[in-house]
Amino acid sequence: MKAFQVDFFVVGAARCGTTSLYNYLNQHPQIYLPNIKELNYFSNVESKDYSVYKKPNKNEHYHTKIIKSYDIYKGLFESANDNQVKGDISPSYFWDIQTAQRIFEHNPNAKIIISLRNPVYRAFSHYVMNFGIGHEKHNSFDEALKAKRKPIWGGGNLYLELSSYYDPVISYYKLFKKENIHLLIFEDWTENKDNTLFEIFDFLDVNDQFMVNHSVKHNEKVAYKNIKTLNLLRTRFIKSFLELFVSTRTKDHLKGKLFNKNDFNIKLDPDLKIKLKEYFKNDVQQLQEFLGISLMRKWDLE
Repeated sequence: MKAFQVDFFVVGAARCGTTSLYNYLNQHPQIYLPNIKELNYFSNVESKDYSVYKKPNKNEHYHTKIIKSYDIYKGLFESANDNQVKGDISPSYFWDIQTAQRIFEHNPNAKIIISLRNPVYRAFSHYVMNFGIGHEKHNSFDEALKAKRKPIWGGGNLYLELSSYYDPVISYYKLFKKENIHLLIFEDWTENKDNTLFEIFDFLDVNDQFMVNHSVKHNEKVAYKNIKTLNLLRTRFIKSFLELFVSTRTKDHLKGKLFNKNDFNIKLDPDLKIKLKEYFKNDVQQLQEFLGISLMRKWDLE
C-alpha cells in the first residue's frame, strides 16, 4: 500500500495571492485540496484564536486551522481519488524557516509553489488587513512598524519580517530539486491568470488546458466597524457558545451584515514608502542574484 504523501505545497508568501490560488486550483478535477485553505501542519506557528486548534468538522469549510495531529491531517485527504494530486496551501510554510525540512522529510519529491510580491506592498497589505479586521490597533503603518513585535502567526505584526524573502526561498532551494520549485511573481501572474494557471497545471502534471473561472475576487481587503463589539464576540466563551448553535456560513453572513464597512481607504505614506524600499534593497538584491531574475527593477527598488 502506498504511503500517504501530499504531492504539492503552495507555501506563500502571505498576502501574495494564495487564497486566490486555492480557489483556482480547487476547481481542477485532477487536484484535491481539503476544505481548509490553510492547514499549517508542517509549520510551528501559534495563533491568538483558540478556535483554529479545534478539530475541523468534515463538511465545514474553513479559512485557517492549525493542525497538530498527523491522523487529522491525513484524514483531510482521505476523499482524494487516485487520479488526483493532493495539495496543501499554507503561507505559514514560508514564515517558519524549518518548514522546508519538515516537508522534505514528508515527501522529498514534493512540488513547491512560491508566490512573491513587491515586499513594500506585501508588508503594507498585511498591515491593512490586520487593521481592517481589528487585530492591529495602530492607526498608521509607521506606528505599527515601531510597535513591539508579536511573533505569532494568527494576529501577529511581523510585517517587515514576512517581506524578507531571501532566507525562506533559499530554505526550499537547498532541499528540493530546482525543477520541483515553481516561482510566481504576484504582479505578473495576477495580470495573466490563464497562462499562469496553465503553467501551474503543467508543473503539477495535470490537464494543463483546464479553464478556471477566476471572475470572482478572493481575500480582498476588508474592514469591520464596531470593532470592540466584534472583539467581544471573538472571546473564547462567547465564540464557543456561538459555535454550538450557529454554522460557519451563517456566522460569516451575519458578520458581513453587522460589521462590514465600505468606507475603508488607507494610503501608504510616500516618505515611509521610500524608507521601506531602502530597507528591503539588500534582501531583494541577494534574492535577485540567486534566482537570476530582475526583481529590483520589477519592484522599483533600484
